[in-house]
Amino acid sequence: MKTLLFLTAILIGSLHAQEQKRPIVYPFDVTIGGQKATMLKGHILFATIEKPVSSDALLEIEKEAPMLIINAFACKENGAVMAPGQQPAVIFTQKTKSTKLNATMDKKPLKPGRYLANIVAHGATSRVVFVVEDKSGKLKIPTLKQVVDFLKKKS
Repeated sequence: MKTLLFLTAILIGSLHAQEQKRPIVYPFDVTIGGQKATMLKGHILFATIEKPVSSDALLEIEKEAPMLIINAFACKENGAVMAPGQQPAVIFTQKTKSTKLNATMDKKPLKPGRYLANIVAHGATSRVVFVVEDKSGKLKIPTLKQVVDFLKKKS
């Protein structure tokens, strides 16, 4: 009987561990512009939104948060966050599970380009890279592989 209880406890623990197998940098799902961010194979630093989004795209998390804080840092062409000291775009909302990207504290919309966002809710932070579309077609966006290769060199 003790052996059966022990094996049951191990099985339950194993199943629970499999459920908790989320990356530390993406503890909860984020959707931007209707696209769910995904952890691509080999990525350990952030989840990614595959296609460019509009500057007023809706950002959503799984469930309502007492506070939802988003810090979006512009990235260089190679994927590195811009120089230290540059201010991120900051979005702060309460009692919600969604907000638009243009709801920044300084009321300035995100310019076309690549961003690394820290989305803070429920005491956790999901890191997501996304691109704000450039309707003029002048913006040169690096491939995801270029970004990952650059980040691997830095670590």
